[in-house]
Amino acid sequence: MSEEMPYIPYGEEGEWKKRFEMTIPILLLILVFVIVAAKMNWLVGVPFIGDLFKGPNIDIAIIGNDQSLIKVIETDIRKDLPVNIKIFSKSDLYGVRDAATFAKYNMIILTEGQDGDTIELERYTLEYLKSFVDSGKPAIVIGLAGNKIVGSPQASGWNIMEFVPASCKASKCEETAVSFDRVTMFVRDINHPILKEFIEPLNFSSGQITYTLINPSGGVSILDIEITTGADTYTGTALVEKSGGKVVYFAFHPALYPPLLHNVIQYLR
Repeated sequence: MSEEMPYIPYGEEGEWKKRFEMTIPILLLILVFVIVAAKMNWLVGVPFIGDLFKGPNIDIAIIGNDQSLIKVIETDIRKDLPVNIKIFSKSDLYGVRDAATFAKYNMIILTEGQDGDTIELERYTLEYLKSFVDSGKPAIVIGLAGNKIVGSPQASGWNIMEFVPASCKASKCEETAVSFDRVTMFVRDINHPILKEFIEPLNFSSGQITYTLINPSGGVSILDIEITTGADTYTGTALVEKSGGKVVYFAFHPALYPPLLHNVIQYLR
């Protein structure tokens, strides 16, 4: 008659310890994978799980009915950033009579609007935008947006707002348009969070590139632009970050380079 093996309870301390020790490396591997996946944005496209890694919503007030920008935000930026937008067209802005209207948003993007109609803004609108940035909230400025004041053709709207880290190269700001294949961008600071993933040179893929001729003013150029026309080459500033502030200025339209817009919003949020 064979002897029966003694019964060892499953929960006995030695066996439990052994199983737990075997589990630790697996848990560590899972943890490392989740951290790396979150850093690389691999999980943002996964239903339900991705929403956990997008962070809190970014409510953005877009000044100007800029359809190119709106399309890029809806088709590209929203893929992995939880962006909500409210558009303030030129006519909408006439109804804004206090700074509290903008205060409810996390960020402002100041655009040239539809056919450039928000290049010129009312003085009170410019003052409301200044209050928004003075409160510590971030802003993105594109091209000549807000550069002029209604009823004061010789005055600068940027001087009223005070936060735009750019100034005109000449007595007035000008824009130039060239074919995409004549334009190249070069990174000033490869370690900057906005630019560290890009390999220079940065090239546009198609279309006409409209560029605003500016100098950095109260800010630092983090991306330069080089334009070749015939035998001449012009080098200028493409992207400026305000010194000590949460403002980024685009000298070209960011819809022409969506990954850059994505990184700027993510950086400023």
